[in-house]
Amino acid sequence: MNDAPRPYIDPTQIDHDKPRTAPAPAPEPAAWQQASHSRRPAPRARKPVVKSTGRGYFASHWHGEQSLVRSYWVNNFLVATPLAFALTGLMTWISVKGDSLQVSAIALLVTMPLLMSLDVWCIVGAWRSAGNYLRDGGSGLWGWLARIFLALGALQLATSVVFGFLPSTGEYWSMARGIDPLGQAKFSFSADGHSLRLDGVIGMGDGERLRQLLDSEAARELKRVELASPGGRVREAERMAAAMKAHGHASRAVGTCASACTLVFLAGQPRHLTPTGELGFHRASTGTYNPVFEELANQQLAKTYTELGLPQPMIEKTLRTPSRSIWFVPREELLAYSLIAPSPHTLAVPLPADKATLADFDDALHMHPVWEALDRRTPGTAEAVAKRMWAARSAGATDEDVQASAMAPLARQMPELLSGTDVVLRRRYVQLVSDQLKALRTPAQAGTRAGCRDLLDGHLAARQQLPLALQVRETQWLQEAATAAPPRWLPKPPSAIEIEVMDRTVGPAAMGMLSHLWADAPDATAPGPGATCEPVIAMLDRVSTQPPARRELVERLLFNAR
Repeated sequence: MNDAPRPYIDPTQIDHDKPRTAPAPAPEPAAWQQASHSRRPAPRARKPVVKSTGRGYFASHWHGEQSLVRSYWVNNFLVATPLAFALTGLMTWISVKGDSLQVSAIALLVTMPLLMSLDVWCIVGAWRSAGNYLRDGGSGLWGWLARIFLALGALQLATSVVFGFLPSTGEYWSMARGIDPLGQAKFSFSADGHSLRLDGVIGMGDGERLRQLLDSEAARELKRVELASPGGRVREAERMAAAMKAHGHASRAVGTCASACTLVFLAGQPRHLTPTGELGFHRASTGTYNPVFEELANQQLAKTYTELGLPQPMIEKTLRTPSRSIWFVPREELLAYSLIAPSPHTLAVPLPADKATLADFDDALHMHPVWEALDRRTPGTAEAVAKRMWAARSAGATDEDVQASAMAPLARQMPELLSGTDVVLRRRYVQLVSDQLKALRTPAQAGTRAGCRDLLDGHLAARQQLPLALQVRETQWLQEAATAAPPRWLPKPPSAIEIEVMDRTVGPAAMGMLSHLWADAPDATAPGPGATCEPVIAMLDRVSTQPPARRELVERLLFNAR
């Protein structure tokens, strides 16, 4: 053991006596350790969360003090968005269905300002809450998504108010007072009580008014409802249709029956379309700019049309027709789908019952397209025919004699029709007469007078012996002649030169050869039973071979007596 003392070492000088060397560098950390050793950014200072200031629930939401979840999903999404659709839906319901227009209008005027205020409260409070959420460091995605949807909700509200409510405020105020701004239909019974006429727009309360009229004592003898309306409230028209079907009355379009009016027309049975009537269809309009409600309204319209028997192709065409346009269905298409009763093919009219009145005969004639056209061309024709037919029925005449009694007033109108037609129509009638004479040239019995001679000599009853096809042709010609535009000038009496030309070309017998065709006063000097029609038929065949100008002259002078 060595007990020798150790030398003293001053700790403050131990490093000063040695040469200084750089410390060894620290070893490079492994790759997986580098991320854990990197400096992390200091967290962003968060503003203190806005705490309640003691305001109530509504005030705290208005100032954005509630959480975004509650402000957006509860107060806005579950309240404001449904309210916006509810307002549009209420206005659509009033416009389309209108089960109680007055009550709905009052409710809308009272609740609309309250609902608008509540909607604004929902949107503004949620917008402010989203702003506070973003300032407190919340997710930018959720904060801005909330604001985008809030902006869309505000746009929906503004659209409903500006384009839906404000322009219609005056209408809602009128409906709240029991006045329909569209107007109301006018109902009137005919003198005999057989017809109830509907004129004008179908408005508020008209469905109930029609039901009461059909149930009244005044409608005890009612047979049909006549329609002349541009349309109106769909719901009121549906009520009218239900009342019509309940009573089983016929419907008749006497003018333009369009839009909602067609629902009432289709409810009748049978259905008639007068020569002046027409049916127009188009899509339903809600008066809003919401395509969802427009589609729902038209689905309901299609369902109603289906229940009333409108064919599917016509329903599809109706839904493709814009509400600002209109599709007038051709009569031929209505007949093809059996939506209207077919028109008579001859001059015969459906005769009323045995105890029919003069008004019944007049009504039957106005339903016939030819007699209606003749009456429009020469007013009073239908009345004169109705009096003769009613007198014949009152005297106990047969149905054939009653129909034949209508020929005399027509005979008095025929000279004006023949002279007032154009060249084409007159030529067609000359050919028709030639075919009629050929059809009746053979007498019914040997030694008797041929029917063609009775036709030429003005025996009107002989026209009933004509084949059906020729009667149909004559009826069609009469309708075209009655509806043709009147001539620009009346024909002048034939000059001596014109008569000379005709005599030299087709013979002097052609002048006035057909002048007694509708005379209704048979000539006592007419040929007897053995006379034939061959010379007249041959003459008409020769006329058809003449040059155009000469043929036109001869065809005109055939009906002029010397």
